[in-house]
Amino acid sequence: MKKGITLRFTISLLVITAILLTMLTSITSAVQVNRTSLIDNYLNKNESYSKKMAANANELLKTMQDNLRAIAVISGRESTMDRQLFDDLFQENTQYFNSIVVADHERVVQAISPHTTGISVGDKLTSEQSKKAVDIKKPFISEPYRATTGRLIILISAPIEDKNGAYKGFVGGTIYLEEKNVLSTMLKEHFFGDGSYVYVVEKNGDLIFHPDRQRVGQNVVQNEVVRKVISGQTGSQKVTNSLGEIFLAGYAYESSSSWGIVSQTPYEVIDKPLNLLVNRMLLFSLPFLLLILILAWWVASRIAKPLHTLARFSDEATLKPVPAENIPDIHSYYYEVRLLSQSVKIALQSMNRDLTHLRHEVNVDELTGLVNRRGFDGVMAGWLESNMPFALILIDIDHFKLVNDTYGHVVGDEVLRYLSRLMKLVASEEDVCFRYGGEEFGILINRSGLARAKDMADRLRDQLAITKSPTGQPITISAGISAFPAHGHSAEELVMRADEALYQSKENGRNRTTVSKAAQ
Repeated sequence: MKKGITLRFTISLLVITAILLTMLTSITSAVQVNRTSLIDNYLNKNESYSKKMAANANELLKTMQDNLRAIAVISGRESTMDRQLFDDLFQENTQYFNSIVVADHERVVQAISPHTTGISVGDKLTSEQSKKAVDIKKPFISEPYRATTGRLIILISAPIEDKNGAYKGFVGGTIYLEEKNVLSTMLKEHFFGDGSYVYVVEKNGDLIFHPDRQRVGQNVVQNEVVRKVISGQTGSQKVTNSLGEIFLAGYAYESSSSWGIVSQTPYEVIDKPLNLLVNRMLLFSLPFLLLILILAWWVASRIAKPLHTLARFSDEATLKPVPAENIPDIHSYYYEVRLLSQSVKIALQSMNRDLTHLRHEVNVDELTGLVNRRGFDGVMAGWLESNMPFALILIDIDHFKLVNDTYGHVVGDEVLRYLSRLMKLVASEEDVCFRYGGEEFGILINRSGLARAKDMADRLRDQLAITKSPTGQPITISAGISAFPAHGHSAEELVMRADEALYQSKENGRNRTTVSKAAQ
């Protein structure tokens, strides 16, 4: 009789296929979940960074305008600006301006520093921006333009008035966009590294800062992110830039200058951690796979042996009669099948545990060990679906930027971990402590109302205020509280109410707890 496929081969192939498909499903699921998490993480980080840079740019421009106003006051008192005095004033502002000029109401240069700009005292300024400075007689920040010297510059001006308030002219500070300037000094090193960078556009979509200086002055308004940010929007998204490259971009609008600041990371940076994840899963699974394959082969042999014995017995029985006592006992066949079933079950449980562990890691903030934003969204959705009452506390560390600026980001990270530990101490086991993003944290309080939430927030504030943080000094927090169902029936409503209350705490002086007054 012609031999077909053996039972041992069939069972082994079935087990191998099941294991490989399970492994493939686990790896694919883990990669997809991590890809989404990494994209969200980079988008959130770049949006936060662009907001930070916009705030820094606002402070920088305010400082520059204040300095120009101070020079304008001095110029208003002097009938003729002393050259040495003016040079000294410029030296005090070299970190902000590439050059400073004083012009009268007819735009005739009265003083200029440095003296190598290509313009001299007595020359008349002819640019439309200098005309505008004289016409409006107010502080303003110009659009980029080509000066008579050939430089692409931005002019920041402040009006000069005499002691009687009569207009005398203006003080103008320039930023040379194609040379080293205050913007390039502030923005050239991206906080996150890994190929990320920042660029700045003015309200018409022209680049006024880019790591590649050759691109300064180009119009990139066709970029979707640029169109959004110069229209006054702030946010984040995946975008294809003007060169066809894909980035994960965050953007923020700086209102005082109408500049848009974009922080973006190349999309391909997420490939490295994903490849590392796949390699680790394969490396971790291969020994177990090998062990299970050996076991499957043995189990298949054990299953096939009694059936082979029965087949041989049947073949022999067709040739000659066999006594009943010689019929082989194949009862063990059922026991071996149960063994195989149990082995496969154990293998699948092992794979499921690996997947569960990976999913758990996706929902935990790596720095603090608290539930992250994704985990928070999941818990909130579950509690809302169960329709049980709960309260939400949103927490923000007061003046956390000052901590990072004063002590460095390493100490800043320790402060975040320190706050996380104290949050766990005041919360119960049923409550969920989470990191919302940056220095923002929160607590979901299970089956509780506003009174318990406020008491918990105040206890946490009081403890922080009397305990030394990693900075060596206590820190303070501001908190906002909302509750379900009193303040809303969706996650968006509850977060918005708590965030409004948190904003009120900060507006009222920080280091306080505010309960949302808005109710459904």
